[in-house]
Amino acid sequence: MRNILIDLNILLDYYEYDRREKYPESIKAFDFLKNKEFAFISSSSLDNFEFIKYGDISKVRKDLNRKQKLEIVHNFIKEIISFFKIAKTPSYIEIDFNDIEDSQIIASAKAIDALILTRDEKLLQKYPDITISPKKFLKKVEKNETDIDFANLKKQYFLYQSEIEKATDKVLNHGKYIMGPEISELEEKLCEFTGSKNVITCSSGTDALLLAMMALDIKPGDEIITTPFTFIATAETIALLKAKPVFVDIDESTYNIDPKKIEEKITPKTKGIISVSLYGQPSDLDEINKIAKKYNLFHIVDGAQSFGATYKGKTEVHYCDIYTTSFFPAKPLGCYGDGGAVLTNNDELAEKMKMLRVHGQNKRYHYKYIGLGARLDTIQAAILLVKLKYYEKDLKLRQEVAEKYNEKLSGNIVKPTVKPDRTSAWAQYSIRVKKRDKVQEKLKEAGIPIAVHYPMPLHMQECFKYLGYKKGDFPVAEKVSKGIMSLPMNPYLSNEEIEYIVKKVEKFAQ
Repeated sequence: MRNILIDLNILLDYYEYDRREKYPESIKAFDFLKNKEFAFISSSSLDNFEFIKYGDISKVRKDLNRKQKLEIVHNFIKEIISFFKIAKTPSYIEIDFNDIEDSQIIASAKAIDALILTRDEKLLQKYPDITISPKKFLKKVEKNETDIDFANLKKQYFLYQSEIEKATDKVLNHGKYIMGPEISELEEKLCEFTGSKNVITCSSGTDALLLAMMALDIKPGDEIITTPFTFIATAETIALLKAKPVFVDIDESTYNIDPKKIEEKITPKTKGIISVSLYGQPSDLDEINKIAKKYNLFHIVDGAQSFGATYKGKTEVHYCDIYTTSFFPAKPLGCYGDGGAVLTNNDELAEKMKMLRVHGQNKRYHYKYIGLGARLDTIQAAILLVKLKYYEKDLKLRQEVAEKYNEKLSGNIVKPTVKPDRTSAWAQYSIRVKKRDKVQEKLKEAGIPIAVHYPMPLHMQECFKYLGYKKGDFPVAEKVSKGIMSLPMNPYLSNEEIEYIVKKVEKFAQ
């Protein structure tokens, strides 16, 4: 449901006896919204509420002194803020001098993309797009209208809003927007979370891959083995360094690179392997490492979708030379822009990547390597520090959502397989169906957002035509790409939403 901002008149209806009897719909809506994560009050309303209630109490309780009256009012306010989150009145308020109070609450509502729950007829008529009456709101609740969000990034923001505002305000106030203190703090916290010796944050998951390969001295003409069923960045970064992506088909159950098919693609030019933890699940890391050791190859794990996943009880950084990840907003741990990180237990590689992310600089205006401008913004680090505090809980909730999907979807649907010796971060919950386009269209009509990761394998993309691959070279990847689609996946999906999604998927996928 869309965020709701409760107007002052609704608060007064609830906390004044005469108004409670006169406006029962206000009371019913207020009670429904108590402790809902999408219910807010404006910070400006609290001051006005205090002023009005103090005056009301003064009229009927002349026996009380000022301190006693304020204590009564403040007890009301303590209750209100225990029920609802506070929406700030932003500095970019557009003041209507005919009604400054309305100006404040409208600005608060727009800042959080909320509907204002109000009885103010003037407000309802003047701003029909951002207001709703208690009567209309209750009808909306009764209809139980479905409004499913694929990743639900807004809900996550509002859960941690006050902490994120405090963290970003701190950065804006100290003004160290590049390599500020939050960068090193985040890197330390990420080391603690993963057990990695070194974490180097950077500007994106794509730049993380570039930093990793540059640190490993990839040269033009080198060959790197990877999967054709992944986001383009995996192979794109190989090509950007003028090396050659060499594709290997995938395992049909996990959608990750099939280690049994790697050795046949190794040549004297092969320098390494990039495995991809697709949809959040690690590849067969022991098998890949055995091959890498045999042929003296490096192993990079592209963990753009798997941060927090484990393999045999440990995070993936412990099973590769370099682990890369992405903090793109829709990732399980995402910031509010682009961001990424490289993780390694190799101190020498870590020091090199630290220099590479700042143009190869080893001291100010002295450059040891040709590098990149690939630093993470301080403000993004501040956001990630807040979200990291709750990430373990989010991973558990994602697992619960996946288990509910697994339990409720029938055998007619090809469900994801996670091997028993590993865990998934569940960046996506991807199923396979026949006639995907038709199913997707029907689900869209039913209010269920669907994504396809990925509709065309990389070897069939125009940009990789020069590699000489053709249709049929990687039959498993091609087969999977025709039927794969991702259902809504986020930690906040309710049982009712999951039931609804499953019911519709089963109906349209027959």
